[in-house]
Amino acid sequence: MSSSGSYFKKALSDMTFDTAYGDSIRHLYDSGYSPEEIQVYLDTPSLTVEKIKEVLQKYEESLGPDKACHYEYVKEYDSFGHSSFVRKRINDKDD
Repeated sequence: MSSSGSYFKKALSDMTFDTAYGDSIRHLYDSGYSPEEIQVYLDTPSLTVEKIKEVLQKYEESLGPDKACHYEYVKEYDSFGHSSFVRKRINDKDD
């Protein structure tokens, strides 16, 4: 009985966490944020970098090897000629 109770509590906890943070974490990751930057951006004491990395690992596994991505920094110029570096997501394989 206690093992099924603990299984249910863990499943409920995981579902609650994913509902509260999952989409935000995945969106920020897709936007180019690192796990450390995501933790700072969401600013929640219970949200650890390890938990964020767990979510991202499951997310990348669900994407499959064809959707693996990397990032590069690209120098861009605004209309006044000021330069800045922008982090861009690049895929290993084209669709």
